[in-house]
Parts: sequence; structure tokens; C-alpha cells
Amino acid sequence: VFGLANNLTQKTHKNLTDDEHHQKDGAILGILALTWNLLTKTLPEEVVAPTRAAIADAGLPPMASKEDIKHGYYLDLPCGRLQFQAAERAPAEAYMSQNYTA
Repeated sequence: VFGLANNLTQKTHKNLTDDEHHQKDGAILGILALTWNLLTKTLPEEVVAPTRAAIADAGLPPMASKEDIKHGYYLDLPCGRLQFQAAERAPAEAYMSQNYTA
């Protein structure tokens, strides 16, 4: 079953407001999209082409959240928001951790 991203902060940070959840989702989507675009522009085409084909064959949609299903992404930087309105988003699945310890 494929669907929109479900941010784990909804389970681990129940004290966040809807706006704070939306901001965290946007930040995660932006970081993952930036990483995807950097990788697809720098890796050899022999790696990128079959990966894109496998994603297309599986019918995976680009990553999005419930509140933000349009194209593009943004990064909130100390100097302001950097918007990539027409940029490609990351594929539908990714794993990310922050401040993780075992």
C-alpha cells in the first residue's frame, strides 16, 4: 500500500501543534528531496537510470505529506526559506534519523 508520508513525530511528539508537525514534515521532505536531487545529479547514469526505472515500474509516487502534495520542496535556512518550486521530490520511501543513539 502506497500513500502519503506519516511523520513519526506524530507518535513521539504528541505535544506539537499541527503547525509544528507541518513544519517538521516540510523540513524532512526538503532534506530528503535535496539529498535525492544531489545524488541523481552526481551519480553515474548507469546507477541512476535503473533506479528511476525500478521506481517507475513499481508505481511509487514522489514523497509528500498530507498537507503538502504539490511539486517542489523548500529548506528553511537561517537567512530565510529557500524554495525549489519545480524540483523533483524524493521517491516514496526513505529513512532518516536525528540525534539517534543505541
